[in-house]
Amino acid sequence: MTLQQLKYVITISKSGSMHTAADELFITQPNLSKAIKDLEAEMGITIFNRTNKGVLSVSYTHLR
Repeated sequence: MTLQQLKYVITISKSGSMHTAADELFITQPNLSKAIKDLEAEMGITIFNRTNKGVLSVSYTHLR
């Protein structure tokens, strides 16, 4: 995980939308989506559930 990817995750979480986050980060939405998918693959987890109305953070509180 890079600091850039962490910044992406935080921005997406705050905005609730990949499109809005991409605009705020001054990158294209496909590049942002790929960066998040690469991070999810690297970590072996799903960070966001993608819907047609935006993204939802996945809760891992049940893992405690």
